[in-house]
Amino acid sequence: MNTTDTGILNALARRYIAMWNEPDQALRRALVDELFAPGCVHFTPSREVRGRADMVARVTAAHAEWVAPGTHFFRAVPNADGHHGTVRFNWEMAKAATGATVSVGFDFLVLDAAGLIVSDHQYIDR
Repeated sequence: MNTTDTGILNALARRYIAMWNEPDQALRRALVDELFAPGCVHFTPSREVRGRADMVARVTAAHAEWVAPGTHFFRAVPNADGHHGTVRFNWEMAKAATGATVSVGFDFLVLDAAGLIVSDHQYIDR
């Protein structure tokens, strides 16, 4: 994957965010498989997730808490940037009723040669 092409990187960020919003469990699992390497890791300040199965569980739990009740959704900010097999981008969690941003963060991804995520470091700014 060309990690200097902002069009490609923003498309990756949109697919990544779509995974968190996806209501269908099978499609959510398919997105994890399309985006993440089998031995992937995902880190937040309070979580450490290893492997695709645990990543599916992580995304499913976040979806159940924030998106499924119909109160929030996630969106990518079109500012993805990258180099040397890494990508960073911002995202927002917004109120479903108004679109108002209620949380902001960013992810720093390390990709393998095939463009799959091997390491995902998520930061919550607010």
